[in-house]
Amino acid sequence: MRSVAFLAVVAYGLVLFCVGLIGIVTARWELLTVFGVDTGGIVPDEATFLNQYRFLKAVELGAGVFCLMQRHAILDGEKVAAWPFLVIVAGGVAARSIAWVADGRPSWLFIAHLVLESIVLVIYLLHLRRRHAG
Repeated sequence: MRSVAFLAVVAYGLVLFCVGLIGIVTARWELLTVFGVDTGGIVPDEATFLNQYRFLKAVELGAGVFCLMQRHAILDGEKVAAWPFLVIVAGGVAARSIAWVADGRPSWLFIAHLVLESIVLVIYLLHLRRRHAG
């Protein structure tokens, strides 16, 4: 079970890292292509939306770095790493689920993210349960 949990933690961290990095660099393109948001009308003096978007992508990148750098502590269930990891993953699952109820059905891409994040959460919780049981 540890190897499956290890793969889930590392894969999740890599996805966060890559999506965060790409989003910082390609914010305008990503907003238009992925979300259908035309940022052409945003002028540099009013670019607070893009600034905030890039900031959130940097937080996503940082969460990925945390997951990758703390992967052993996360897997060992050390509270200083396990709890933040659980908050990151469970928070993502909760936010996507709430958004689905509040805002309507998302695209298949975001449903896929919800399913994959849920799988990571379940794998990790099963890993912790097994670790603390034995």
